[in-house]
Amino acid sequence: TTHPYLILRFLTDGVYDPDDGLYCTPTAKPCYYYASDNLQSPHYKGLTPDDLIDIAVNNGLHFDSASQQGVIFHLIGALSQYGKLGTVCIGDSHEKAQQFYRDTVEVLDREARR
Repeated sequence: TTHPYLILRFLTDGVYDPDDGLYCTPTAKPCYYYASDNLQSPHYKGLTPDDLIDIAVNNGLHFDSASQQGVIFHLIGALSQYGKLGTVCIGDSHEKAQQFYRDTVEVLDREARR
């Protein structure tokens, strides 16, 4: 959980309050994340990091600094050869962060089969 937390902290410049268990941006907006370091499919093999970024942007999944929501990808060096990558999905609720993850899987599955 350290890596996803550090990504969240870097992108939002927020702080974690151990008293209430919430992570909040400097404007006191709560942030939530859902992360995986093992999003994998044989269909993803052959996708390049550039393909991944294009897919994310074209489908509105990329992290948007204004809303402080979206998806960040990591471990993308394993994408082309192994069909594996990592994600950190950041939303303004648990549900939104999980929805970003589900949308990412759905979009990647669809686009990888083209």
